[in-house]
Order: sequence, then structure tokens, then C-alpha cells
Amino acid sequence: MREELKRRFDDQAVVSYHNVEEPAVRAEYATLVGEIETRGLLYPVTVVDGVPLYDGAVSYPAIMRAVGNKIAEQEATEA
Repeated sequence: MREELKRRFDDQAVVSYHNVEEPAVRAEYATLVGEIETRGLLYPVTVVDGVPLYDGAVSYPAIMRAVGNKIAEQEATEA
């Protein structure tokens, strides 16, 4: 998926994976992990620009749409 994001969006999007079972990751992303767990979302959770969007499975087409929409939204506000 990283390659596809790179091909479609160049440097406008970055994919990263964070294992929240690691204490250091839980500490670094404590606010986001707290929101995910408070909302009862199921891991894995896909987060785009700090907002949990999808839980319980990874849907590459949905992620690609969400990233594309976010980039378009940012470009519109910059114009």
C-alpha cells in the first residue's frame, strides 16, 4: 500500500504502522489510543490526519479514498 500511496499522492501522504501493544507507542499516542478505546473501536484502526476513520479491518480502497479526500480538502482550503 505504501507504494500505491507514493505513486498516487507522491509526498503528500505517509503511511505508518504503530503497534499499540508496545508501551512506548501507547505513551506517545496516549490521546489517540484513549479515544479509540473510549469509542470501543476494534483494532486495527485506520487513522487519517489524526482522526480514526475505520476499525476492525484494513480496506485499501477506503484508505485510498480517505487520503485522496483529505488531500483535496487541504488543497481547497489553501486555494
